[in-house]
Order: sequence, then C-alpha cells, then structure tokens
Amino acid sequence: MPQAAHLLCRFHLTAAYRAAIVYNKGDKGAIMKTKLFLACIILIVACASRQSTNDIVAAKDMSNEVATGPTQDFTRFVNPMIGTRGQGNVVPGPCMPHGMVKLSPDTLEDGTSIHAYEYSRKKLVGFSFLHREGPGGSGNGYAQLLFTATMGALKTTESDYASTFSHDRETAEPGYYKVNLADYGIRAELTATRQAGIQRYTFTRDGQAHILVDTNHCKGQPLDADIQVQSPDTIRGWASYQVYPIVAYGVSKAMDDGTGMDKVYFVARFSKPFSGFGTWTMHAVQAHQARVQGKGIGAYADFNVRAGESIEVRVGISMISVDQARKNLDAQIGNRAFDEIRHTAKDAWNRVLGRVEVTGDERAKTRFYTALYHSMMQPSDYTETGGRYFSAADGKGRVFQAGTHDFYTDDWCIWDTFRTTHPLLTLLDPQVAGDSAWSLVHLYKTGGWLPKCTWNATGYSRVMTGNPQFCVLAEAYLKGIKDIDVQDAWQGMYKGATRDTPNILSKTMCGYLDLGTPPEYVKMGYIPAACDKDQAVSLTLELAYADWCAAQLGAALGKKEARDLQKRSHNWVNVFNPEHGMMQQKDKNGHWVTPFDPTASAGFTEADSWQYTWFVPHDLCGLVKAMGGVDKFISKLDAFFDQGHFTIDNEPDFYTPWLYDVAGMPSKTSARVHRIMQASFTDGPDGLPGNDDAGATSAWFVFASMGMYPVNPPDRRYWLNAPLFDHVVIHVDPDDWNRVFVIDAPGAPEKQYIESATLNGKPLTVPWITHAQVKQGGYMELTLSAKPTKWGVGTMCR
Repeated sequence: MPQAAHLLCRFHLTAAYRAAIVYNKGDKGAIMKTKLFLACIILIVACASRQSTNDIVAAKDMSNEVATGPTQDFTRFVNPMIGTRGQGNVVPGPCMPHGMVKLSPDTLEDGTSIHAYEYSRKKLVGFSFLHREGPGGSGNGYAQLLFTATMGALKTTESDYASTFSHDRETAEPGYYKVNLADYGIRAELTATRQAGIQRYTFTRDGQAHILVDTNHCKGQPLDADIQVQSPDTIRGWASYQVYPIVAYGVSKAMDDGTGMDKVYFVARFSKPFSGFGTWTMHAVQAHQARVQGKGIGAYADFNVRAGESIEVRVGISMISVDQARKNLDAQIGNRAFDEIRHTAKDAWNRVLGRVEVTGDERAKTRFYTALYHSMMQPSDYTETGGRYFSAADGKGRVFQAGTHDFYTDDWCIWDTFRTTHPLLTLLDPQVAGDSAWSLVHLYKTGGWLPKCTWNATGYSRVMTGNPQFCVLAEAYLKGIKDIDVQDAWQGMYKGATRDTPNILSKTMCGYLDLGTPPEYVKMGYIPAACDKDQAVSLTLELAYADWCAAQLGAALGKKEARDLQKRSHNWVNVFNPEHGMMQQKDKNGHWVTPFDPTASAGFTEADSWQYTWFVPHDLCGLVKAMGGVDKFISKLDAFFDQGHFTIDNEPDFYTPWLYDVAGMPSKTSARVHRIMQASFTDGPDGLPGNDDAGATSAWFVFASMGMYPVNPPDRRYWLNAPLFDHVVIHVDPDDWNRVFVIDAPGAPEKQYIESATLNGKPLTVPWITHAQVKQGGYMELTLSAKPTKWGVGTMCR
C-alpha cells in the first residue's frame, strides 16, 4: 500500500497546513515551523509504511505547491505554434487568459482565408490586435487593426509592405512573440494585456523607418474609419467592420437589424517623436496630412533611426470609445516596461496552467499544456477598465456597467465549445464559466434571444445549428454555478425551444439564420428533409438534446413546462431507422428518404449518418436498446472505428470513444482514446487534427489526457479512460489551492488499460466519476495493465 499511504500523507499534510495557517493567524515564522514539523511527521509515517525516499520528497514538494500555488514555470511547456499549420487556425501571438486583445502576426494570404496566420506562408503583413482562436467556416473576423514597420520607400498596400520571415528567427511563448522582418532588417516583439498591447521594433541599420497603421486589413469587410495624428508621438482613431458579410446579407433580407458590425477604437503612443507623418486612402498618399476618414485608409509615422535603436508602440484598444482606449492604455500599460508587461502575462498564464499538474514525458507535457493554453483563450472578456463593456445583441448596442459579472463573448461557436471548452471551464475556472453563462443571459435580456454563437459585433451571428447554449446554461447551474440570472435563463430557453425568428431560408434551409427552433420540429417532432436539405437529421438530434438540457434546468426550477421538453427529448427516435440501425432523413409525410447512403452528407451538419447516429448523449441506453442491445451496439461501434468513419477533426465524433464505457467495455474506450491522442495530436505546427474552434479540440485532448471525459456535460459525470500521464493533480478550486483531485496511474502511458480502480481508498467498479466527487477533492488510483481487462465490464446499459 505504499502509494495509498503516499497520497494519504499528502492529503493530511494539506489539511494540517491549512489549519496551521488559521491557528497562527498568518505568522510566517510559525507557519514555517509548522510545515517543517509536519514534514517530519510525514517522513516518519512514510518510513513506517516503507515508502521510498523519492515518495517522501514528492509528498513534501506537493505540500509546498498545494499551500502556496504554482511554483514551477508551466509556460515552458507551451508551444503556441502547435496548430498554426493546416486547419488548426490558432493564434500564435501574445494574449492574456481570455483576453480581448490577441496581438498576433498575420501572414500574406491570397483571397479569403479563415486563418490569420499560416505556418507554411513565406511573408508576414504585420500584427493585428483582435483575433479569434481556431475558427472554422468561411473567411470571417477578426484580424482587425494592423500595425507593422518598414524601412526605405513608403509602401501602403499589403502585398507591397509584407516582409519575408523565417521560423528560425521566430519565437512564440505565452505573453510574448518575436520575429525578424527579413526584408527590412527589423526585429518585431509583441506583448499584451487584456485590452492593450506593446510592439517593440528594433532596427539593424541606419535609415528612414515607417510604422504603419492599416485599418483596411481584416478577415471580414472594412466599412469606415477615422484616423488622426493627435501629436508628434500619438495616433488615435477608430475603424468599423462587417465581421461576417455572408450572414449579414442573409439576415438583412429578412430584417434590417444591423447584424455583424463592430467598431474598434484605438490610441497608439510611440516612444519617439515622429520625424514625419502622413495618411493614405485607396487612391493616394497624403504626406503631412494629420487626419483621414473613409474606407480603406491608413496612417504612417516616419523615424530617422540608427542601427540597434528600438521604438515602442503602446496601443490601447476599446469597443467603447477613443477615450476608453486611452484609459485602457493608461491603466494596463502606462509607463511600465515591455518586459514587465511580458512577465505579467506569463505569470497570469502560469496561474491558469498550474491548475492541472501532470508528470511524464516532456513532449507529452508540451502537447498537454499547449492544449490547456489554447482552451483558455476564449470566450474573451470584453469588460474594459472601469468595469464598462459594449454589448449589441439588439443590433445597435450600448455601454453597460459591469456588476458582479464580467462580459464574455467570442464563443465561436457554442456548437463546438459546449462539448469540451465549457465543461473544462466549469471544472477549472467556475468564475469564468459563470460569467460566460451569465453573459448569454445578458444577451437574451438585451436582444430577445439566447445566442447560438457569440461574437463582438451587433446583432446575432446565427451560426451553426440547434440550441447548444441551453446545455451550457444547464451544465453551469446543475454543477453549482447558480448566479447566472437563472429565471431569465429558463425564460430564454423556453422561448428558444418553442418559437423562432423570420428566416428567408425557412423553406429549404430552415436551420440556418434562425435564433430559435423551426416550427416544423415543434409540430412534427423532427425536421423534414425539405425543410433543411443540408442538416435535417443532425438538426433534429441537436434540438432533441437541447430539449433535454432545458428540461433538466426547468425541472430543477420546478417548471411544469419541463415535462413537455423532456418528452420532446425523445424525438431522436423519429429519425432512427431500426431497419439498419442508423439515423436517416424523413420527408414531410414521415417516409424515409431513399436511397440511403450512410456516408452521404445530405441531412447532416459537417458529417454523415455514421458520425451522427451516435449523437443521443442524453439517452444512450435508449440508443443501445434501439440498436438491438449491447452486443449489436458494440459491433456497430467497432465498425464505425475500424472502417474509418470516425474523425477527430470535427466535433460530432468527439465523445464516441467513451461510448464503449457506456456499453460496458472500458478497455476499448482506453484503446481508442490512446490511439487518437498519439496519432492525431503532435508537438509540431501541424499538431492539431482540425479547427481548434475556440479551444474545443484542444480541450478534448486535455480531458482525454487526464483520463476523464464529459460525454453529457449536464449529467455531471466524467467517463474514464487510462490517462496519458502517470500522475495528474487537478486544483479544483482557484480560490483554494489546497483542494485537489489526484489521479495516480503508474505505468501510463505504456499501459493503456484499467485493471482496477479505487476512489478515496474504496473500490471503484464503474467507469465514471461525478463532478461533485472531483470538485470536493480526493484521490483516484488506477492500476493499469498492458492488456485488455474485465474492469467495468457489464455496467450501465447491460
């Protein structure tokens, strides 16, 4: 029992140390003496139980970490370049955890692109202040408000002023980015706060330099701008954009609600007065002109520089006003040195990353902590200095004063993030999870609908399918996050479940551009193929699950309407064809649409029948029964994986490996999960298998690595697999570092199967644990095997 004793010692040391702090009323000397005394007791107990010296040292180290917070540099394991090549679309530049500003490099692109930065490109155009992390879909926001530096002749178009660069002279880490603009011999360095950032340009040769401000650059569409050279060292202004032109065009045909526009204000202060300045439009450059207005404009500042000289540009960003941008700049940066801001960002990331401590292979830790890093970038906190924020669900917008909650948006999209990103926040950072949930309710109260996909723009984005926001709200409340204006949340959920908005696509694509639930689903219990040719089946499944989520919250609040939604949650059976045991389209008369091809995408959002047939997270035993029982369910699940239908590059398949747990075959879950982790996630630039989608894909890896996954987040269970690491410590309360949940799995990752398990010293015979068990703190010990085992067999649906 040496490991059990080891864990028990650490548990009691933590408790005793907390008591000592209280008893000695914070006296540091007394606390240190108490710590040393307790460490000696631990040493005696450890020797008595024949613990190794290494275990004793580990116990003492853990006592120190638990008592004082993170004591190591977790950021050294983060490689922000992972996911920059291919479809990951991540942001390699500096930001704070959930920071509004994501100051990051943008590569030169031909035409419309989703990503702002692509590792394989040869040229950088500059550095933009606002980005989305890992977006998918068509080319849309943000990459707004670009700065860069050049030398020699003035150039004002992207293709002209873009510079070649080399990854050999590029550095990215949490809170800091550096690159050499090779064409100009300029070293660019970046760091950021929540609503501000610093660029430092160091010149390697004498000559005339230019620092450019380009408002025309973005991933949407530039609309208007106003730039003014305010003084010899300050440029200020604003730029407005259409964030998502395609959606805005479609919505404007149904209603003129100003959808998709945002306005970015800035104040930029330079560390050296300009030797000259000017502005440009799409037609001409105007030297010495201090102000310019209109679309496609920019400004520049000239400097006579010497080799080795550095110029800093300190920029405050705001969604409220130029004056607010100045306040953000003064409060968050002021006169503080570049390196101080950099280290502040690094410290903030260490506090977040340190909430999970893992031991194991260094490269595996790089994959893990980079995934955790990406998971904590969005949603973004748009609450500015002084507690003010701009919100515009009504299509117009106004400034609000924050109370007990910060305002979070950029949840792009909840169809992705409800599965992994939000459950991870609920586990590791309930304050952010609560503020994010509250922000959804705020948008309902100001705009009339709960949003499906939040953004920093006017109106609603109307992107993706179903009502996944219901599940985010239900999960938060049912996991103990009560302060989310829950009565308003229920009101918004019930409205969204029973009503819908006008939609010009209602006859052929009824699941697009709407904000509620199509009337066909409410009346018929499914979406007929004619209503939405692209996603009739998947939309039915998503709506049925959202009904279940809403029903759970309604039942907790004693709402009688919850019973109707609970009944509607069984609507998945209306698109399940028992003849072949898969989901299939129906026409408006209730007949199956033929011919049926389970690999065809018609009727399914970004997937096919093979991939969506499993999406009944709220009634998995019902699905097992519908397929003919456990054996047939497992046989079909085997075929799903073995025939290559599974894909980790998109969200619908995320939870399918854990369905073996549900069916009573945990060894198969562990085998599948390990294969996916090792084959699809690497520590290179192409290390993400698909769009990161606001950290959703990265959060999948975090959960899988820890050995626990939220198949159905509001039901408050984590389904188990053998973890990637032999030791995992989860600090489950950011305000109480002493409360930890420890997972010990000696032999991981080489041993991939769970042979036996204990939870707090008692046998664990089911392949799941509850959220409450994790949050209260405790210890789970997994005995692993190199071969499949019988542990957990016959549970749940057998």
